[in-house]
Amino acid sequence: MNGKKAQQESLEAQLESAIAHSDDEQCLELMRNLGRLCPDDAEIQHRLGSVEEQLGTAEKALAAHLCSISLAPQNPLTYLYSGFCLQQMGRRDEAIEVWSLGSDLEPALLNPPHRNDPTGERLVAAATALRKHFSQLHRDSSNTTTPSHKITGAIWPQTTDTPFNYQADQQRPSLFYIPELTARPWHDLQGLRWVEHLEALSSDIVKEFSDAQNSLHAFCRPYLGVEMKLGRQFAELQGSLNWTALDLYREGKLQSKVAQYFPVTLAALEQVPLYGMDSLPYEVFFSVLKPGQHIKPHFGLSNHSLTIHLPLIVPPGCSLTVAGQRRQWVPGRILAFDDSYIHEAINPGGEQRVVLIFSIWHPDLSKGECDAIQRSFTARARWLAARQLPL
Repeated sequence: MNGKKAQQESLEAQLESAIAHSDDEQCLELMRNLGRLCPDDAEIQHRLGSVEEQLGTAEKALAAHLCSISLAPQNPLTYLYSGFCLQQMGRRDEAIEVWSLGSDLEPALLNPPHRNDPTGERLVAAATALRKHFSQLHRDSSNTTTPSHKITGAIWPQTTDTPFNYQADQQRPSLFYIPELTARPWHDLQGLRWVEHLEALSSDIVKEFSDAQNSLHAFCRPYLGVEMKLGRQFAELQGSLNWTALDLYREGKLQSKVAQYFPVTLAALEQVPLYGMDSLPYEVFFSVLKPGQHIKPHFGLSNHSLTIHLPLIVPPGCSLTVAGQRRQWVPGRILAFDDSYIHEAINPGGEQRVVLIFSIWHPDLSKGECDAIQRSFTARARWLAARQLPL
């Protein structure tokens, strides 16, 4: 047994004895000695931080917890404890940033604790502070000189500080929810000029896709990436090329190496009130579902936009079901639906199904309300991007 290991075991044994005899002063001194002996042990640094919280100083507790984070940055518990130390020291804004970084690893930091949870006081503090922060951030950023109650009263379900109920059956947007919007699974857009224009060009769009797909195989991605945190129903499709996307726009950015093959498609889309966080559409892609694939029932993220499908290649039997209402894709005929309702898709045919997919703003929203939503999303994204651990 090497010397350091022997020292550690001796200190551990002495620590157990001090704890058994309720010798707080000795516990603190032994724990500090153990921390100095094992500066690269994340668990020991976390334990040292916990003891410093109870018996030592907040400054030393914070230093130990931050050391633990640096050694084991994927452990959400150390973020929970670090944030609590910061709050106790009056450093509220820093505490919220640290807790938020921890919630990226473990969303339960946003939820009330289970009964008898030893971290209960910290969880309550973290969840309360985070929910209050994000809710106030939304209200402040979406407010204007002529505020819309519809938007200031909107809800970020995962972080809201206000109890709420979804207003429609089978509708459960998990990211952003506007209760006052007209709620129905399917929307009839026939007769709109851009719809007629896009449908009239559908055969040209099919030709562009067919001509380009072999050249662009390397740009196709699994629609559900392996890095996504998804439910069990997506296990068969996550990371799989059985459901792929060929992006024209992704997360608000033009995919220029792909877009150059689709001049007709992009020109046609210029007439569409595309949804986005700025002047560019957030997402436009060709969705390719291989034969025999089933996209199982799931909910979309928000209800402030509608999802538009322009079917291009549709084998027999392919269908899209929204809130229990099943419709078949018809090549060249647009379907519009609210994907915050539960929905699923199936391709039982013998060839791939190809649909051009994009989103438009919900037709109930005014330009000013769309701007307010953009401000809310932008403010949230900027705050999240600026988070950091305290120095």
